[in-house]
Amino acid sequence: MKRVFTMATDTQPVLKTKRLTLRAFRIEDAETVSRVAGEWDVARMMAPVPYPYPVSVAAEWINSHQASAIAGTDMTFAIWQNSTLIGSINIENRGDNTTGIGYWIGKTHWNQGYASEAVTEILRYAFSVLDVNLLTTELFADNLASARVLEKASFTFHQDKSGWSEARQETCPKREYRLTKARWQAQKGPL
Repeated sequence: MKRVFTMATDTQPVLKTKRLTLRAFRIEDAETVSRVAGEWDVARMMAPVPYPYPVSVAAEWINSHQASAIAGTDMTFAIWQNSTLIGSINIENRGDNTTGIGYWIGKTHWNQGYASEAVTEILRYAFSVLDVNLLTTELFADNLASARVLEKASFTFHQDKSGWSEARQETCPKREYRLTKARWQAQKGPL
């Protein structure tokens, strides 16, 4: 895959917001990832996550992160609220010369603004540090809460699609959203 970004070192940065810390996953996070992302209401909203979500699969996913980050094709962050792992967010090469983001938040942390806060920080990082010019993301059409997070962050609807849900074991309607660096700058002010 095409390199999307270049890290200054082999160590992924740690990003901080008012309430959150975004850092690389560690293998000891696998059990929590399996439990939190594997909850039905979370897993069904993510294309690749099976239900149930075995710890071994979560560990394989975590073990793939460093090589992808060094290759510049995917940088995945664990989202921490104090000492609690509450979700994940990433920047990735989508395989068609576009850069995308994806994220999930554990159900017990929904409706507290954490997704919006993490997305806001990853947009800042992608546009101002990595110098990405266009971000895309896809979500299942029934994921209305995530659509609201994206719209609040200035993403605009681009097109309807469909995609496989591993948890649901079926092809589902999806929606693609996009955000350009220029639109982000116009909405948020100069870098």
